[in-house]
Amino acid sequence: MNFSIKSLLLGGLAVISSGAFAAPSLKIYEVAVPLAKQAIVLEATDTFMKSKKGKTYKGGLHFNTILANGNSPATHTFVLLMDSMAAIEEWETGLVGDPDIATFWAALDANSTPVSQTMGSMVKSWGDISNEDRIWQVTRFYTTDPVNTVAAVDALIEATGDKFPGQTVVHSLPVGNRNGANNAFSTHMLVNGYKSVAEMEEWMNYLNTQPAWAKFLGSVRDTVTWQGTELIQNTMIYDDGMDVQAFHGK
Repeated sequence: MNFSIKSLLLGGLAVISSGAFAAPSLKIYEVAVPLAKQAIVLEATDTFMKSKKGKTYKGGLHFNTILANGNSPATHTFVLLMDSMAAIEEWETGLVGDPDIATFWAALDANSTPVSQTMGSMVKSWGDISNEDRIWQVTRFYTTDPVNTVAAVDALIEATGDKFPGQTVVHSLPVGNRNGANNAFSTHMLVNGYKSVAEMEEWMNYLNTQPAWAKFLGSVRDTVTWQGTELIQNTMIYDDGMDVQAFHGK
């Protein structure tokens, strides 16, 4: 499998878990697709997911458009949602030599450039876990105290959750997490899901007026380094094998 195609789809693993049991896991492949070639990549993805091999996939696949991500060249992400990191590895290993995936990889090679890949597992989720959410705020961060960070999110949701319209998830990122010079890396990812940008904007305007938000930021100031937020929109979703609610055990 060549890096450009087989090493690229979404991620997070539970650092605060014992590792004795598997957590729902994901893999993120970031790619840069020229505007003139986006339709080709969309069609190639759809063709593979409807192929004989694609129909055997037991997870969820999200093809996303990146609306804003700072100076990263990535324009899109492929996100694999599965029961465990082992399940992701087993699926990808089983693709070797398959003609359907070979056709897909050839289309990606010709029409996109690989940017990065990340892999990991879910730590905890809050809020209304809904398959209807299509807009995602993704904030990567480095923490020296993940237990305190999760407790801080618990407190924030406890204080504001009756108003919160979306879903929040913390993922651990133990694999493919290097994100800068001097070996800078992310330990976790905070993901907020909303039905629309308007819903997100309304919630953010409200949250910025709440003392609980300031308390949350203060409680993690000494243990968390925030590394920027991306805004992502689902473009195509294939979730017959696993939708968002099933991924979260809802």
